[in-house]
Amino acid sequence: MGARVTHPSSGPDKTYHVQIDRLSDAALLKDLEHGMKVVGEWLAAKSARCLRNGEKNAWLEIALDEGRNRQIRRLLRAFDIAVLRLVRVRVGELQLGDLPKGGWRILTEHEIESLAADA
Repeated sequence: MGARVTHPSSGPDKTYHVQIDRLSDAALLKDLEHGMKVVGEWLAAKSARCLRNGEKNAWLEIALDEGRNRQIRRLLRAFDIAVLRLVRVRVGELQLGDLPKGGWRILTEHEIESLAADA
């Protein structure tokens, strides 16, 4: 089951919080969901929403149905946007919470069932 959950082309959606080097607006979010062809590969977010705009940058929540290598960074770069921070916050319905980078924990039965249903 682990391979199905973590493989880029299968498994549940992966959700990220992304700090970008500009402010967000509705047009940007729509563009990210529509996507763009980058070096012969179509890249798009399954969903994108603004979490908050600051004075010079913004935090977005971006969900992917595929988690290809550096997909969010490559998609944003195609729109001339730099990623300042990128944090995965959810896999399917599984909230990662304050689990440290490289950390792990034992899943509950409910979480295992949820991931198995998504995979």
